[in-house]
Amino acid sequence: MKKKYAAMLLLFCFLSPAFAQTPVAIEDELYGYVLGIEGGSSQRRGDFIKDQLKQMGAGYVAVPFSSPSTGKNDTTIITGENIIVRFGHGEKKIIIGAHYDATEGSPGANDNGSGVAVVLGLINHLRSEEWKHTIEICFFDKEEQGCIGSAQYVQKYVLPKSHLAMINLDVEGTGDELYIGPVDFKTDQVFLPIVHEAEQQTGFPSVERSVYPESDYLSFARYHLTNISISVVPKGDGDRLSRMLSSGGKPDSSALPHVLIAMHTPYDRSSLIEPKALKMSYEFTKTLLFLLNSRR
Repeated sequence: MKKKYAAMLLLFCFLSPAFAQTPVAIEDELYGYVLGIEGGSSQRRGDFIKDQLKQMGAGYVAVPFSSPSTGKNDTTIITGENIIVRFGHGEKKIIIGAHYDATEGSPGANDNGSGVAVVLGLINHLRSEEWKHTIEICFFDKEEQGCIGSAQYVQKYVLPKSHLAMINLDVEGTGDELYIGPVDFKTDQVFLPIVHEAEQQTGFPSVERSVYPESDYLSFARYHLTNISISVVPKGDGDRLSRMLSSGGKPDSSALPHVLIAMHTPYDRSSLIEPKALKMSYEFTKTLLFLLNSRR
């Protein structure tokens, strides 16, 4: 039954000319984006994003990049393309990022079609709001090969004096608990209270930890640029992930975070995605974004 529902939703969302005029629940809209981006090469996934932006009437810039990668015996050039959407005109900049590439052999529905879906939803519904800061939405390529796309973006487009915060969305599609990190409880006296306020306003269960899996936030942290990463995971996975990362080793089967079981495998499919988890990420990120925008 779920496969039949998914097929019908995909057909409705992306083939019906009436889609733009027909009210759709936000969780169904987001799930439709996951269905559209699932599987395929980075180029096909990037083309899907650009097609959706065109349908929304959202302007974007596609920025190709190349980066050398040195192995044991030779050096190869890794190429990719970041996709950037901007709205608002303030001097300060808030960046929201999600990588759209997937590990080879994986459909990449949760990692990170789910993050892309939430970001597309934010663009679709928030770009016409009044913004006193510049909002820059970035779909990063080649995260799975060492966060190359986000590193290229930071080097070319981020000025520390205008940077307000970066929100990274990576793995948003399963569970009922927000995993937020890496959090510096000692020194982050500006951004962390805003995160806490967003938690209070939404009321979602959340876990804040000082460690977070490797993701595009690292490109910003390298230059001490304020950032936070958000995932949605099954209850208890926040603690499991934190223990695993803090120990630096692989946990035994009883302590393995459930969210990692399908990740980077052929089983990372839309059939495992929970629309309610996508909605949770969307609502929390939207709330956090509005709170950041209210700060000067």
